[in-house]
Amino acid sequence: MRGDLPRPALSGSVLSGKVRRGTLAAWAVVLLWGFHYVVLYRPLRLIGSERYLILRFSWAALLVLLFSLFVPVLRGISRENWRKLLLLSLVGIVAYQWVFLRAASLLDPVSLVLILSLGPVLVALYSHLKGHESFSPLQWGAMGLIGAGIFLVVHGELPQDGVTRASFSGRAEGLAMAVLSLLFFTFWTLMTREMTGRVSTLQMTLVPVLLGGLILIPLHPSWVLPPTGAHAGLVILSLSYSIVFALFCAYYLWNVAVANIGAARAGLWTNGQPVVAAVGSALFLGHRMGTLQLLGGLVALAGYWLFFGMEYPGKEKS
Repeated sequence: MRGDLPRPALSGSVLSGKVRRGTLAAWAVVLLWGFHYVVLYRPLRLIGSERYLILRFSWAALLVLLFSLFVPVLRGISRENWRKLLLLSLVGIVAYQWVFLRAASLLDPVSLVLILSLGPVLVALYSHLKGHESFSPLQWGAMGLIGAGIFLVVHGELPQDGVTRASFSGRAEGLAMAVLSLLFFTFWTLMTREMTGRVSTLQMTLVPVLLGGLILIPLHPSWVLPPTGAHAGLVILSLSYSIVFALFCAYYLWNVAVANIGAARAGLWTNGQPVVAAVGSALFLGHRMGTLQLLGGLVALAGYWLFFGMEYPGKEKS
């Protein structure tokens, strides 16, 4: 969309290279984050979302500290940018990850990833309200398709018979946490876009993780120890993927995508995550989507494509 693409005068080859680099980064994020929902499913139900959160970011913070011994990732950051990175950590690491993992421990992976896919739409709506871009009538209609598709997927997940008060309460809490995750993810994306150019992509990826770990560790210091028991291997394997691929690699690639093609355009490609989550859930978790859910997923993906796949007729205002 025009409002997200960089406006400085760039040669065709340079601009083409930036778009290609950003698009490839976004596609990689689709695979890493889409499969992450599958990797999280069982471990979160074994040890709980809060312990998983503290394990993930305490270990990740330690890795950042070790990395900083060899690469000067913590140097050259001004006091003002340290404050901005701290705020980025509070929103994108502590708040977002806390409610995201709670939602992931209660909801089906496909339902959660579709709800979170609304994030780029909210970013685009924010830009619309700020006067940076405008929507065509078809794109307003696409928003309705997205909402209808997500409703069908979430509604299709609810059991039709034998619903207990506990299961209904858990799903309701999961949906509430998913909505909070969506809001925090949207704020984090906008803040990330604002930080682009102030600090390096590597610093914007690693420093918030370090700060988030330092904030979370004092809450339950004993939880930083490796888990034990019959399922310890599964939890550690999940944590390894979650830290190395879904956190470090995917966050870095997401920042690359946002910097090169903009948050909303990157959102077009990352809305392929439900497909990866659905295939992974079927192969590794034995989950099957019902006919209603399949229909809803297709409707939502079609809505995303109509919404983000077109260039806005309006132009970005200076």
